Amino acid sequence: MGRLFNLIRASKSIQHAQNLDRPGMLALQEQRWRALTRYALSTSPFYRRHLAGIDVDRCSLEDIPPLTKAMLVENWDEIVSDPRLQRRKLEAYLDDKRNWGKLLHGRWMVCKTSGSSGPAVTLVHDLESLDWMHAVHSARNGPSAAQSHPRGWNPFRRRLRLVAFVREGSPSASASLFRTRPWVGALFTQNYCINAGLPWGQIRQRLEQLQPDVLIVYASMLERLAHAQLAGELHLDFSRPGAAISTGGDMLTPNTQKLCRRAFGHEPLNGYGAAECPAIARQWKGVDHLTLLEDLTVFENVGKDEHAVPEGEASDHVLVTPLFNRAMPLLRYRLNDRVRLGPVQPGWPFRRIDSIVGRTAITYEFQVPERRILIGLDLLKGLDGDPRITDTQVRQTGQASIECLFCVADGIDGTQIAAELTANMRSYLDERDCQKVSCATRQVPFLEPDPATGKVERWLPFKA
Repeated sequence: MGRLFNLIRASKSIQHAQNLDRPGMLALQEQRWRALTRYALSTSPFYRRHLAGIDVDRCSLEDIPPLTKAMLVENWDEIVSDPRLQRRKLEAYLDDKRNWGKLLHGRWMVCKTSGSSGPAVTLVHDLESLDWMHAVHSARNGPSAAQSHPRGWNPFRRRLRLVAFVREGSPSASASLFRTRPWVGALFTQNYCINAGLPWGQIRQRLEQLQPDVLIVYASMLERLAHAQLAGELHLDFSRPGAAISTGGDMLTPNTQKLCRRAFGHEPLNGYGAAECPAIARQWKGVDHLTLLEDLTVFENVGKDEHAVPEGEASDHVLVTPLFNRAMPLLRYRLNDRVRLGPVQPGWPFRRIDSIVGRTAITYEFQVPERRILIGLDLLKGLDGDPRITDTQVRQTGQASIECLFCVADGIDGTQIAAELTANMRSYLDERDCQKVSCATRQVPFLEPDPATGKVERWLPFKA
């Protein structure tokens, strides 16, 4: 019954927070990050060194030095709050596939990052933080705080059939979160998962069999599902009350949103999170943008100097502080995402996200013959947001060669776009003394997902 009490307590707190004004919400957020910082100091030798000389009761959040992934890996055993949580033991625990998606000692979810932005890292989430995350997705489902509330239970109402795509080939956060859902969720939905790494034909067959009312899917996979529905290869029906399509795991493009509306009659609801911090932002019904979950996560949009960037400008990276995971306290943890923040979302005390631009951590290394390192996002030089282009994949094909695959919107001739992409890549490479790096572009009908993750990886450095 402990998880039921967690959910009830979290739901009440979440509804209280969303009805606060902006100053009240910020005061609540500050109370929570100070409490988490005090807890980290009391349990973590690393934080006692990292925060030496800082008065937690008087400091500003910006006074706390950021935490990088490299620092997390190096100091892992001294960051976690319980001595039973030791990295080598947990890595051995995850070596046994039977432990994937199970709660360690009934109180911790153990998983790994995907490794898409660096080496995979073992992570721990405590039970309370998981329940807060599940509660927020249930409680916040309307266009304003006044219209957002958990769906009531009715034993005579047909339960919705929920299908989630997860990565099965590793102890991923997505699969672990699904498998550690609280039992009370089964009162509202019948839950099923599909391995995103299955062959395409098996994915279509499984969806036809399950006929979901609620679909949780990678944004890049949703585009292919929409094309299949429009072509008559899928026959999914989302007309029932409560039906919804939610995306996460990668970027949802305007083209995919448009295709989803045409194919399924639904606006896909976007989500934004990371394995280290699952509850960052979410789009709710009737709201056009992602809205930050600032009562659960402190989100800082910063430049290279770690100072906040102005509203509407793209950050160099972001810093996140998950406020409820005490098993692994992460204070101002760096994620290499470039984000543009907007103003406070009308009807809520939370800021909105105008766009997620990309990841600065994706780099390409060339030998020409000197070693050159380039940031992937800059290779397209602005064409990454061109409305004529629906999708791109920049992949390094050798130590001195790179290729950009791209898809175009309906009715667009890709010949001119190919020339522009090639010219932009060539210009950027030449500016960075990479004249000997060859570049090419190629139009494709759609991008193939990575068989290991089920996602379309848009930045693919060379792997020998």
